[in-house]
Amino acid sequence: MLTPLQKQAAKAIVNAFETGTLQGDYGNVTFLPTDPGGLTYGRSQTTLNSGNLALLITAYVKAPGALYADELRPYLGRFDAQDQSLNRDSTLRRILQDAGSDPVMQTTQDEFFDRVYWEPTVTSANYIGIKTALGMAVVYDGRIHGSWHLIRDRTIQNHGKLSAIGEQKWVAQYVATRRNWLANHSIELLRRTVYRMDTFNQLIAEGNWDLKLPFFVRGLRADAAALSPRASGSADIAPERLIKLQTPYLRGEDIRQVQIALNRAGFSIEPDGVFGPGTAELVKQWQTQKGLTPDGIIGAATRSALGVDGEDLDATTATTPPIDPTALKLTNPPLKGNEVRALQAALREQGIRVSTDGVFGSDTEQAVKEYQRSKGMAADGVVGPATRRSLGL
Repeated sequence: MLTPLQKQAAKAIVNAFETGTLQGDYGNVTFLPTDPGGLTYGRSQTTLNSGNLALLITAYVKAPGALYADELRPYLGRFDAQDQSLNRDSTLRRILQDAGSDPVMQTTQDEFFDRVYWEPTVTSANYIGIKTALGMAVVYDGRIHGSWHLIRDRTIQNHGKLSAIGEQKWVAQYVATRRNWLANHSIELLRRTVYRMDTFNQLIAEGNWDLKLPFFVRGLRADAAALSPRASGSADIAPERLIKLQTPYLRGEDIRQVQIALNRAGFSIEPDGVFGPGTAELVKQWQTQKGLTPDGIIGAATRSALGVDGEDLDATTATTPPIDPTALKLTNPPLKGNEVRALQAALREQGIRVSTDGVFGSDTEQAVKEYQRSKGMAADGVVGPATRRSLGL
């Protein structure tokens, strides 16, 4: 278990990556047109397009004594809808920057980033077997920057599990794998973020697995005084979507996994992959039992607590039945969800033009066929075991 100072040091590394400060900049607002995350805000930078920025602002507006609640309340619906016009709203930018100096906003952000990013980091680290402070910082960076599960699984496929090769070697291989992925990414903004992995490589080379102070991050000296109480593109190309009640109802494999988890928790529900009113109500009941905000929304914190956070590494360790590897194909209605997003992201990395909307439509089928032909495989448009392995899925 990390000491409080080691936890602060791990967070400080990512804060430096995200806002150029070890403590984090609570009022930092950034929008870069090439960033898939859209508008980003706060101490550790959460994004509009992930849906998490809506959750943060909603939590702040509801907090007693929030100085800018009245100014931000009219924006809540637009945040919830991920309205892209917010990216360039100069009035909103001013309000958010000013709100960053409000102690209520700072407390809200501290609690939010712990709940949505640090606690799932601990779950991910415990599941895979990471125990060192530096290893935790690497996982936290992956959760904040995005695509942790994609690079984790790729590292396992190419280099083996942590339990087989040891933590230090596995973490070093993960950092190398992620650096190569970033350096060769189709999005130029992400190619510029390889410095994150260079920083971790320096700490690895120094053998500073305990994050002993002082050390340097991007020219900043991390020491006890600096830890006491610039913008970065998001690498979450295929983010796990927020699951919430809406019309038409959301559908997909990720919802079915939530329903299976609710079954395991003692709730009676048919795992049909449809997020309707019945599922939403059971989620609220489960959240109440666990002391979570009973909003019926499946975000990062609820996913982690339910155990549907992508931590199942293979069929021998899975707590739910493994997905049929031939399931990714064109169907009516089309398949939707995170598996499809991961497939689309992998195809894009191979130079295949396809959207990352999480919907397996005819365009995705054609993209799969194009990839299969390029590899001399049977071009049937079905993502079976051979195609999965070839794509690193």
